[in-house]
Amino acid sequence: MAHTDPTRHDLLLLARRRLAAGGVVLYGPSGIGKTFLLRSLIDTADPKALVLVTEPGPDDRELPFSSLADLFGPVDDEVLRTLPPPQRSALRVVLCREAPGPGGPDPLALRLGVLALLRALSARGPILLGIDGAQWVDAAGAEVLAFAARRLDPAAIRVVVAETSDPPAGPVTGGRFCPGTPFELELPALGLPETRDLLDRHRVDHVPGHDPVAGDHRPLPHWLSRQVYEASAGNPMYALELDRALRRLPRLPARDQPLPVPDRLRRLLTARLEGLPAEARRLLLLVGAGSRPTIGLLRAASELGRRVPAQAIAAPTAGSDGPGGEGVRPTVAGAVAAGILDVCEDGDRLRFTHPLFAAALYADGSPEERRAAHAALAEVSGDPVDRARHLALAAPWPDERVAATVIAAAAQARRRGLPDEAAALARLAVARTPDEHADRRCERCLEGAGHAYAAADYELSRELAHRVFTYGSTPGQRVRACIQIINAANQALHDLDEVFAEAFAQVGDDLCGRARLHYLRACKAHISDGNSAVAWAEAARAAALARQAEDLTTEQVALALQAFVGTLQGRPDARDPLTRALARPQDAGPTGRHAGPRAVKARLDFFADRLVDAGAELDRMLRRAEESDDAEERVFVLCARIDVDVRAGRCDRAMAGAHEVLRLARDMGAYLGQVYYAVAVAEAAGGDLERGAESAREGVRAARADQEQVYLPLALCVLGQIQRRLGDPVGAVGCLGRARAIAARRGIVDPAAIPWSVDLAEALLALGDHAQARAIVDEVRGTAVRLGRDGVVASLTRADAMVRGESGDLVGAASCLRETAARHHELGLPIEHGRDLLALGAVELRRRHPAAALTSWRAAETAFAQADARPWLDRTRTELARLTRVADPEPGERPGEARSRALTPAEHRVAELVGDGATNREIATRLFLSAKTVESTLTRVYRKLGIRSRADLIRLSLDPSGEPDPPG
Repeated sequence: MAHTDPTRHDLLLLARRRLAAGGVVLYGPSGIGKTFLLRSLIDTADPKALVLVTEPGPDDRELPFSSLADLFGPVDDEVLRTLPPPQRSALRVVLCREAPGPGGPDPLALRLGVLALLRALSARGPILLGIDGAQWVDAAGAEVLAFAARRLDPAAIRVVVAETSDPPAGPVTGGRFCPGTPFELELPALGLPETRDLLDRHRVDHVPGHDPVAGDHRPLPHWLSRQVYEASAGNPMYALELDRALRRLPRLPARDQPLPVPDRLRRLLTARLEGLPAEARRLLLLVGAGSRPTIGLLRAASELGRRVPAQAIAAPTAGSDGPGGEGVRPTVAGAVAAGILDVCEDGDRLRFTHPLFAAALYADGSPEERRAAHAALAEVSGDPVDRARHLALAAPWPDERVAATVIAAAAQARRRGLPDEAAALARLAVARTPDEHADRRCERCLEGAGHAYAAADYELSRELAHRVFTYGSTPGQRVRACIQIINAANQALHDLDEVFAEAFAQVGDDLCGRARLHYLRACKAHISDGNSAVAWAEAARAAALARQAEDLTTEQVALALQAFVGTLQGRPDARDPLTRALARPQDAGPTGRHAGPRAVKARLDFFADRLVDAGAELDRMLRRAEESDDAEERVFVLCARIDVDVRAGRCDRAMAGAHEVLRLARDMGAYLGQVYYAVAVAEAAGGDLERGAESAREGVRAARADQEQVYLPLALCVLGQIQRRLGDPVGAVGCLGRARAIAARRGIVDPAAIPWSVDLAEALLALGDHAQARAIVDEVRGTAVRLGRDGVVASLTRADAMVRGESGDLVGAASCLRETAARHHELGLPIEHGRDLLALGAVELRRRHPAAALTSWRAAETAFAQADARPWLDRTRTELARLTRVADPEPGERPGEARSRALTPAEHRVAELVGDGATNREIATRLFLSAKTVESTLTRVYRKLGIRSRADLIRLSLDPSGEPDPPG
């Protein structure tokens, strides 16, 4: 599985775990986030711990014992008085609390004093030492701290150290300040998604009034965030500095303009350029302008110095050893020695040691110097794609010959599998096309929009397509532009009515164009408008027109969409369009992708719990998407496969897919509503419920922002399920009720498509609303049976059994749950099987059959363990532990106290309120329950606790360890 570097949250959890064992050393280059992580560890430390921190700087390194004075400054003299006089005196001298004697503090007394002080402090309670900037600790203080660390017990004192490891710094040495064997953690660079999140948060935090020099607080365009990420190499400090510079500009730079490198970073990163001759700087500008620079390429380009402006590339003068000819290698050697350049293993290819060197050098060059550098590189480049880019940047004015060369290179880049380079070149070709070639310019816009879409650069795709309307386009070109805009909108189709209107007004008698537009309007009706009836009708019309036009691709995807929408509606003829589509030849192009007939069949197989068939098809699609490096297709297929994997009990695989699809989507900046839903599904089944809830909330927010009606109810469903499991049935009913309302508004009756029914019934049951829970089961079960949704039928039967159990029919409930568990096992649905067994164990416990409950819950534990369903497994083990304590109280635990552990969270809340003296009516009001529900809940509480009355419960609440009065 492709996997990103650990997130800062994961690193914090890892560091926190390892810090509990003694010491942690955080290291990495300047600005990577060491201080942030160190302070986070301190902020989340034991609140009872004494925290002592030192933050030395470069000037402190020459000041003996400055770090010791800083670290132990907060320690008062009362503690020092417990030390022997020589040790106390040595420490007081270092802390400047008494005058030093001749020669300063006694070295041995000081070492022993620091050791004794730390031992004395640790005897009073936990201690955490923080050293932020270990590389600047003065030598004398470092020796004392290392002396003490070697003799301290790692279990008594925790130490966290942050150390900068910028080249040419030596090996990490901060571990010497930690007792025992420290854990060394190198902080990795941020990935693109993390960098984008950082920039977005930074811009939101800097609202007007807090930063008077900042002018723009809107999120950066995705392409510009990517440029900031690439220039900063994922360094948080560099990324934020670049963003501050961008916010100071009156307008954002164009895609070909250099990023503004702030003075602070320029000074930091170009200090190594000091002392290099001007010729070397000009040569480095060539390296910064090149996409794949080599020594050979630079030699050839620099020899053009006699033919290009001298201010761009220095021409060697007579008798000089400038950068031309053999002078290139000495210049490169000097840049390597200064830590500016690296030479690759082949001895020819070059790269900057940090991308900001390239950004700073390129930004510092004048426009004329940059153009001259590109002109020289265009002359000597042997690669047509690179040469075309340099030609366009060397001549930033209309030139049809240049434009034709560049657009041809774009096509070549696309054939090489480089759609991002193809899109960039096409955009340059459009800019270089003269006004008198309007038709060519429109075609180049459309070609570039297609390249950008393939590169998942949807912003550029829409931008180029919109330009068609300003360049004197033909009706056919305007229709193609509209279609491209609609495609590049992804799921956000809600505000494209004018685009559709323009397209239909221009399409005329073009049957292919009309078919495609009706298909896209069907997509809009399904995704954004939530109108399944219109989606069915538009898809049917698109298929008919496409068949007339012999447009197999549009016909296939239209029939597939028609079948999918019809299935959601529960239409008896829903399968017919898919049967027709699958009877036609299937290709590996659009009809073989996520909107094609085979993908829709896989989704319908998932609804019907034909998980083997669904998984096999999705795996084939995923392999094709990976082979073609199609990020958009991978997102869709991974999301669908997560659903299948969770349903089939492959939660570890679902979690791996969740990590990968989240990285892909955030890299693209698209499809986040769909992806957050899929991640929430994986987390709810195999990860962490709190993380799952947050992902579901993000999915709801993203879907609402795009007015996307497909994944909004699905995100609400998974959020409602998680809320119910976290003990919030009121919130669960709210979310699941909204999902139910959306399904009804969209005309969706298939209970597998928007799975609100089972969890809503169980949430209502948790609130004590037995009648409404039973009504939902009765409402949905008939449709589920008619549509052949056997897995849903079995889950609804479980909910019905739970209602029966709560209503007093425990024998019938247990029998029904055993049948349901067997059915889910037969269908290959292990998580649902485990849920049945969990419910069965609760019923058996209420029947006072603890052995049967134990057997059921142990079987559930096995089912969840085999499925890697960690949250469900944790809940099951909690129930097992509670049952074990009830049957076999811990030493010193009274039976009444043990029995109280068997109460559910809802029963605990009611019992606590009774213990506080609340009446049934007051409890019903506070918990949003009916009085009847409170009464039935109290009956269960009495039975579980072995008591008979409200008075017994109040006495037990006053003395939880006591025994209830004997019956009778």
